[in-house]
Amino acid sequence: MPKKLKLYVGFIIMLGMFFIYDTFPSELHIDIFRLIFFLFLSVAAESLAIPTPNQRGISVGFAVGFTAILVFGVPTASWIASIGIMLRIVKKDGEYIHIVNTPIYKTLFNGANIVLSSGLAGLCYEALGGIPGQLEFINILPMLASIVVYIIVNALIMSILMTILSGDSLYKLLYTNVMWVVKDYLALAPLGIIMAIAYINYKILGVLLFFGPLLLARYSFKMYVDMRNMYLDTVKALCQAVEAKDPYTQGHSQRVSELAYKLGQRMKLSHRTTENLKLAGMLHDIGKIGVDEHILNKPGRLTDDEYGKIKLHPAIGSKIIQEIDFLKATADIILSHHEHFDGSGYPNGKRKSEISIESCILCVVDVYDALTSDRPYRKAMTDEEAIEIIKRESGILFNPIVAQEFIDMMGYKGEVEKVAG
Repeated sequence: MPKKLKLYVGFIIMLGMFFIYDTFPSELHIDIFRLIFFLFLSVAAESLAIPTPNQRGISVGFAVGFTAILVFGVPTASWIASIGIMLRIVKKDGEYIHIVNTPIYKTLFNGANIVLSSGLAGLCYEALGGIPGQLEFINILPMLASIVVYIIVNALIMSILMTILSGDSLYKLLYTNVMWVVKDYLALAPLGIIMAIAYINYKILGVLLFFGPLLLARYSFKMYVDMRNMYLDTVKALCQAVEAKDPYTQGHSQRVSELAYKLGQRMKLSHRTTENLKLAGMLHDIGKIGVDEHILNKPGRLTDDEYGKIKLHPAIGSKIIQEIDFLKATADIILSHHEHFDGSGYPNGKRKSEISIESCILCVVDVYDALTSDRPYRKAMTDEEAIEIIKRESGILFNPIVAQEFIDMMGYKGEVEKVAG
């Protein structure tokens, strides 16, 4: 483990321990049976976390932790939430992961993260007038503020960790992490409030009655994630179908997808737009399914008729994608990824602002990867040679702003040529 990472992990663990020490009451008045009951619910909820892409997950444990904040306050709510995540049992790659086979520093870091997140959220709730164990309509503002504090603290701790590991921008990671959880937490918060009301009025039996809807919410999340994974599997299958016809493009779609996504992020496009770029990059050549294999794999120069058939693939691909509901937003990007800034592209001869920024991005990264890959009719160029072509064709084939951003992203200096018209 890098020294910087060790220091950060150690710092968060020590901070979590100090928070527990500093908030520990001189006299502890709590029903042990009820504490154990909520600890059990917390462990169960965290163990039902749903794994998602990018090493993230959706957990309904927040609802139980939020209930504890509203019912018990700090520090009890912090103990319940942190112990729940430290003792969770999750299945990953066919194996069960738990406290016994997880490195102790990871367990303690996760626990400290939740101690700080839920603890500071609880302090915020109480500072704004919320009273644990008493829920009234005027508590809405303190509740909303505590949710915001929880999300920000948790996202900040994890974003700094990911910045140390990956070197990515802290601001970008923080924004991504907040956007990833905010909808889920706001959806789970009402269940936490309902369980808190049920506990205050009907004690443990009331909580058990409303734990069912929490499990239903978890099932809904799982259905969503499973459906999304099914969609992604569909995308991969479509890409494999193209690569089976044109083996020289093997890996091309994946590389274009990754470059387009990174360039979209660099240009500060919205999360939804960058996600659409990623999918469009994977599927931009899907229309080649409708082109004869001998044309795709021809080692020599194409005839005008053959090139005309190749030029049909953006329209074919767009038409295929339009028939798939969850991919519709990428259809126009795919249709225009061979349009040129000066209007010389195909299939519609669009120019300048008529071409979406997403299609301009896809055009640049597609050409770059094609130039730096072996093709039936030529050997791959070097990265430097490809970058020089992009510089030279800026304002002609490529949107000059997009071209410059791409060159900067790839680590090359110098401005692109400014071409009039």
